[in-house]
Amino acid sequence: MFDELRKKISNAIKGLSKKEEVKAEIKAEENIGKPIEPNYEIGKPSDEGKAITQVTETKEHPSREAEAQKAPETPKKPSKVLDVSLASKIKGAVLGNVSLNESEISGFVDKVKISLIESDVSYDVAEEISEDLHSNLRNMKVSPSLAEKEFLGRVREAMIDVLSKSANGIDVKAFIAERVAGNAIPVKILFLGPNGTGKTTTIAKIAYMLKDSGVSCVISASDTFRAAAIEQTEYHAKKVGVPVIKSSYGADPASVAFDAIAHAKSHRIEVVLIDSAGRQETNRNLVMEIQKLARVAKPDLTIFVGESTAGNALPSQIRELSNAVKINGIILTKLDCDAKGGNAISIARSTGIPILFFGTGEKYDALVRFDPNLLVDSILPAS
Repeated sequence: MFDELRKKISNAIKGLSKKEEVKAEIKAEENIGKPIEPNYEIGKPSDEGKAITQVTETKEHPSREAEAQKAPETPKKPSKVLDVSLASKIKGAVLGNVSLNESEISGFVDKVKISLIESDVSYDVAEEISEDLHSNLRNMKVSPSLAEKEFLGRVREAMIDVLSKSANGIDVKAFIAERVAGNAIPVKILFLGPNGTGKTTTIAKIAYMLKDSGVSCVISASDTFRAAAIEQTEYHAKKVGVPVIKSSYGADPASVAFDAIAHAKSHRIEVVLIDSAGRQETNRNLVMEIQKLARVAKPDLTIFVGESTAGNALPSQIRELSNAVKINGIILTKLDCDAKGGNAISIARSTGIPILFFGTGEKYDALVRFDPNLLVDSILPAS
C-alpha cells in the first residue's frame, strides 16, 4: 500500500542525497591536494548544463608552474571528480559533515510537499508537514555516506510529529471495559458511512475483536433500506458467532435498534453494534433518518466508516455528517488497497475527528488501531 507516495518521497530523498554526495566528493578532492574549480554551484547547472571539471593552469598559479617544471615528464590528465568508492573512504577523515544550504532545503521540501498533495494529502496538512520538515533540516549537518538515511529520518520525523497530534482518539476496548466494569451496559455504538465502504464487514470485525476479548455483543441490522444488507449482516454475524436483531425490508431502522438494545438489556449483553443504511451527505432525507436513529438509540459512540481510497471527497462527507450527528471517531477501510495514502495521513487533521482503526483486509482480524508510527512505516520504512 501507499506505493505511489513511497516512490515519490523516496525519489526526492535519493535526489538530495546524491546532490550531497557530489558536493562531498568535490570537497574531498580539494582536501587531498587535487583542486577542482567548477564553474557552478551545487544545484545550479553550468551554461552547458553539466559540471566542468577540467582545470586550466595559468600565470595566476606560480606554484603549479614551478611544480610542473620540476616534473616535466608525462603530461597530466585533466583532474576529475573522484569515484564514489574512493570518495567514501576519505570523507570521514578529510571532509566530515557538510551543511545544507537554503536553496537545497527549499527545493527538497517543495518536492516532498508536491508528492504529498499529489497523493491526496490535503493542502493544509501537506503545508504543516513541509514546515516541520524545513525546520528539521535547517542547520542540519549531514554525513555524506549516511545522507539518504538521515534525510529519510527527518521526513519520517516530520510526518510522525504531525500525525501524533491526531493520535488522541478513544481507545474503544478500554472505553467498553470501563463501562462494563461500572455496570453501565449495554454500550451502544452506531456506525455511519456511505454504501460500499465495508461498513457491515467492519462491524463484524469489531464484534470479532470484542468477542476475542471476552466481551459479549449483539448486532442491530438497522440498514433496512436494502434487503441484501440484512442478509449480509446475518452472514457476517454467523461467521463471528454473535446474535443479530433484525426486522423486514423497509422497517423503521430506529425501531430495530430499540429492539436490539432491549434484547441486550434483558440478556445482559454488554455491547450493541448498530448498523445503518449507507448515506450520502447530500441526501437530506436519509440524513434526517440517521438523526432519528441517534435520538432513539442514544449511542455512547458514533463511528464513521469510510474508504481510505475515496480521495478528497471523504473529508467533506465526514464534515457534513458531523453537522447532523456527533461523530467520535473514524475507521478507514481498504488501507491495503491504497496506493496514495493521502487520506490516511490527513483526514484526522483536516476533519478534527480522530482515526480509531484501519481496515487492512477482508479477514475479521484485519483491523489495527491507529498508530502514527505504523502509518509512517507503511509509507517510508526505516532503513
